[in-house]
Amino acid sequence: MRTENELAGALRAAAEHAPGEGDLLAGVAARRRRRTRRRVRMLAAAAAVVVLSVGVRGIVLSGDGEVDMATTPRPAVTLDRLLSKPVPVEKLWPEAVFTMPDKNADGMRYHPITSISATEVLLLAKSPEKPGRIEVYDSAAKRSRVVADISMPRTFTAPTLTTDGKNVAWHSYGTSNGQPMREIWTVPLTGGKARPVTTLYGDQAGISAIAIDGDQIIWSGWASRAGQLPGTWRIPLAGGAPERIPTGEELYLVTWPWASNALPGASNDDRNQTKVVDLRSGSTIDVTVRPGTKGLRCGPRWCFGRDGTGGFLQRIDGSMTRGLDGFGDPKPISMPPILDRFVALKNGVYDTETGRSAAISGRGISLGMLAQPSTVIYWAGKPGTYRVLNLAAVPPAQ
Repeated sequence: MRTENELAGALRAAAEHAPGEGDLLAGVAARRRRRTRRRVRMLAAAAAVVVLSVGVRGIVLSGDGEVDMATTPRPAVTLDRLLSKPVPVEKLWPEAVFTMPDKNADGMRYHPITSISATEVLLLAKSPEKPGRIEVYDSAAKRSRVVADISMPRTFTAPTLTTDGKNVAWHSYGTSNGQPMREIWTVPLTGGKARPVTTLYGDQAGISAIAIDGDQIIWSGWASRAGQLPGTWRIPLAGGAPERIPTGEELYLVTWPWASNALPGASNDDRNQTKVVDLRSGSTIDVTVRPGTKGLRCGPRWCFGRDGTGGFLQRIDGSMTRGLDGFGDPKPISMPPILDRFVALKNGVYDTETGRSAAISGRGISLGMLAQPSTVIYWAGKPGTYRVLNLAAVPPAQ
């Protein structure tokens, strides 16, 4: 994404403390008493939720303490908020956080784009006096390498990059003879000379998201405007004529292969997404939109939206609603959960798989610059450094 927004907060994580050394039977009894007290607290909190949510039916307290709500409206206070406590990101996911320089050896400012693997991050290095440069930082080796230089005319905006772990593709916007123009380029991630793939003019020059699928580049246009052709397109990496992917309707790329019938990406758009489409197979998953919802954006399992009480998370079928004051100011920004798992908050990240939250303490907390949801979050470290959270390095739920 192009803007660097501060991430939103009210984070969640619950940590249990194992009993100390001592008599085994006493320890077992103590744990039994703690579990009993915990169940009582959860039931009391659930009862409070019922009182606070007039008109809510079918509330189920699951074995892990989550509240599932199949109907609306969402309560003003949820069990999630009553029980949650944030955990510093360095303690919750120590293997996913690292420090790197904020400039390269030539003094060009780094802009983290997204993760390539659990240890590698794609970077764009920029300077007003020099051409742009694509680099990769390896957090295990603690060094960066150059992928390619980008010669950018002053008439073009900064490029938007994507990678599939083998190749990098990007597009840059400019004008030619007074009309919009978009260039798409590519280079192997191992390095080499950047190569143009195609140039788009006029109505076709709008690109909202871009991705790589094997030997093809996929992109989607902007929302329908006068004279513009929205939808999803593809072209071989080797070049050729762009081809529109037949979907029968306007669909916009979220992250390959998933597409939406509402323009994704970080925005304050109030339109709700009502379906998720697999562009490879054409299969469709319908989204349950609860009354009062605005800006609902979804992956194949999870959605994030807004209502009268703030931001909230839900399953695609409308269940497991959780109040989360998400990314954005003054109101949460519409954005599908990253990797269909993580929700970016003002001061951290919520993990839908574990129900835990990582708290980030730092200045200038930013998402990586990517048209699709970036898997990198970074903030200012000691002078001359960034602290980086690589979400691709977060362990799977146990």
